[in-house]
Amino acid sequence: MTPMSRPIEFERAQAVETAMLLFWRQGYTATSLAQLLESMAIGRSSFYAAFSDKRSLFIESLSLFSQRTNILFKEARAEREALPAIKQFFEKTLFDVPERRMRRGCMMVNTVLELDEVDQDLSRLAGEKLAEIEAEFEDCFSVAVRAGKISAQQSPRQLAQFMMTINQGLRVASRKNTKKQELVEILQTTLSLLDTEVQERT
Repeated sequence: MTPMSRPIEFERAQAVETAMLLFWRQGYTATSLAQLLESMAIGRSSFYAAFSDKRSLFIESLSLFSQRTNILFKEARAEREALPAIKQFFEKTLFDVPERRMRRGCMMVNTVLELDEVDQDLSRLAGEKLAEIEAEFEDCFSVAVRAGKISAQQSPRQLAQFMMTINQGLRVASRKNTKKQELVEILQTTLSLLDTEVQERT
């Protein structure tokens, strides 16, 4: 008879969220196992039983961040027309958040930049997560073009690529302590090119 395994005595979902916040704040390389164990309030044996290693936990944390970002975009799509939904997405993820959170940038963008020459598989995974956001942009632009809200001089895919470039630039700029109002003005200028506008935030 095989003895029953000892239960892992912690709330896994909460532990992953805690790890996500630490990775988001510090990056993958700078976050040590000791820091993870302390912040998650779990022992080494429970950690290895639940997550195997730091890299596996990071992948799970990155997936959680991506999932939450996608949910925010889908909520914006449910509440607004296509182009206003893009504006609301930026408000919910960048402008209408506490200052300390804005200064973290985007975990997916951060990972691409940090790990491109360190761990290409993790960098590629983060890129795939960003591609999901770009697909949401493309769908928004497809709807807007069909509805006659914007011209069809560029394809929805081209517009999505352009918007993703702006998105990544804003996230990097936020980490460089660029003033929030300057970030808003950059987005405002971008959206004005698409015949829409964003309310200024202070």
